Amino acid sequence: MYITPNKYPQVILDIKKTSLSHSTCKLVIFVSCLDVDALCAAKVLSLLFRKELIQYQLIPVVGYSELKNHYEKLDVEVLNVLVIGCGAMLDLEEFFEITSRRKIYCIDGHRPWNLDNIFGSNNIICLDDGSIDSNLQKEKTSYQFLLDNNESESESEEESANELTDVDSLADEEIIIRSQDSEETVTHKRMQHKEQLNRQNKQRRKEISDCQEIIQSYYNQGYTLSTSNSATVYALIASIGETNLDNLWLSIIGTSSLDLNYPEIYDKLFPMLKDEVKRNQSISADVTISIEKDYQLFLLRHWTLYDSFFYSSHVNSKLNLWTEDGKKKLHKLFAKMGISLTMAQEKWLYMDAKMKRQLPIVFNKYLPMYGLESIVRVGFVKSFGFIGSLSAMECVEALTALLEQGKKIDDNDEVQNENERIQNQIKYKEKQWINNFWSSWDALSKKDLLLQGIEYAKMVQQIIFRTGMSLLERKMIKNLKLYRLCVLNDGAIPDLEIFNNPLMLSKLGAWLIENLTELDFVNGIKALKPLVIASLDANSDSYLVIGVAPKYPRGLNISEKAKLVQQNGNNIATTRLNTFSVAFQHLSNTSGAKIRIDSFNSSVIEIRKDDLSPFLEKLTLSGLI
Repeated sequence: MYITPNKYPQVILDIKKTSLSHSTCKLVIFVSCLDVDALCAAKVLSLLFRKELIQYQLIPVVGYSELKNHYEKLDVEVLNVLVIGCGAMLDLEEFFEITSRRKIYCIDGHRPWNLDNIFGSNNIICLDDGSIDSNLQKEKTSYQFLLDNNESESESEEESANELTDVDSLADEEIIIRSQDSEETVTHKRMQHKEQLNRQNKQRRKEISDCQEIIQSYYNQGYTLSTSNSATVYALIASIGETNLDNLWLSIIGTSSLDLNYPEIYDKLFPMLKDEVKRNQSISADVTISIEKDYQLFLLRHWTLYDSFFYSSHVNSKLNLWTEDGKKKLHKLFAKMGISLTMAQEKWLYMDAKMKRQLPIVFNKYLPMYGLESIVRVGFVKSFGFIGSLSAMECVEALTALLEQGKKIDDNDEVQNENERIQNQIKYKEKQWINNFWSSWDALSKKDLLLQGIEYAKMVQQIIFRTGMSLLERKMIKNLKLYRLCVLNDGAIPDLEIFNNPLMLSKLGAWLIENLTELDFVNGIKALKPLVIASLDANSDSYLVIGVAPKYPRGLNISEKAKLVQQNGNNIATTRLNTFSVAFQHLSNTSGAKIRIDSFNSSVIEIRKDDLSPFLEKLTLSGLI
């Protein structure tokens, strides 16, 4: 079942009523551990439960298998389970094999919904932002119809055939036979009854087929993200009047983390967050949240102006900084703005104060010449009094970097067999990601850890750009008919091991797709292509493969997008949907390749090294992209 925002207070009351205990923990929270938005949502809930003196256990999970393993170990006394950042696309009742009175609460922005979760079991409670009633009425009607007519089409045909066969044995009164009717009239009435039954069964089969097609079409549309988990949780606690500045800041960070890949979600929620900042403004002089002019430049307050420009994905894609001409454009831009390269390479903290004050005016005058007008925008900044301030986007970069960091895996155990070695490497890697989650969790309340994350984020961004530029310069991205392909092999790039983390590989994929899209539009190519990027994990003898959906170039307005839709048909209208999720799932069942689909992001898979080439061939021929 699903809960709309007007019923959120009842959710909190139900959880409190059934979770309050002085002896045992009756509430468990599962959190997707590689997701900043889910991290912030869980933090908000933890603050609420701590205030209400509700015992809870919080468990970060990497993928579905770990989620299932932890769930099976839960004590029978646990009555409420919250899953944050995962579960929406999975039949949770079947997955968890729920047989008790335990309730599962799902807070997840991944789409499409598994319709069994929202229209089926009462033990599964999904928090909806109001979009189900607005957008899924057709699917809801179809689901209910199929539920009421749960026989399969083959069973319906068999039943219909039996009915037609047995018509002659029907009692005369069912066909309304009168005493004066001749034998010919009775036969005619029976034939009419047969035809009526036949029409009814044919109509019923058609309705079932139409409903099945509607639901299958919904599932086949592809994977995307529709809302922010932290914004949903904030709305949940706001419904009972428990909002404060700390909760709001966490929600702002979580929502801001979606801006890179899903800017439409951030843009949709920004007005609400802005209103909440004004409403919840703290009277404390030590910590405040303000709405200020912000720059879409990478960690500007903690780097130099030049590096912040150079390592900004937006600037890089617009100016093609991986080419010599692009670098000349950047230098020319600084010259036009009246900023010397020497000044631009000074730390932001020590840069000329007068120039910093003039930057918004200078930017508004010169950046539009290079398509960079969207760099100056309004953002959220948290001030820590005399300690300093951090913007929401800076916190996102710091937390993401803390989730991405990893240690080199030592492979010294030669005693165990190959399968055991690979399994141990996978477990070690996932354990490291769990440790990263707790580092990020601590950083949410410790500014010094956030500053450490910012320093690591600089290093990560340099690796991403260095790798991406190298791939473009060496033309290592194949332009296939339906998609682009980039395979990172041992020896091809110096930092291969760091891309075994899905966050890192996704970030590289997003950087590549943004640059390639800008190049296409410059060259007059308007048909957007997705990207498949694969990175070799030598320790597990497998590839981490991610399908990246195509995206519009930054800065396109609504009219320009509408024009592209008209020119290119429906394909460009669904650029936010990732159809690789459907294709990967289908090929995992039919290709015969050894594939591991365990990530909460269904466009992320792991595949055995030797199976990659045949898998990609079948992906091209599948017609599912």
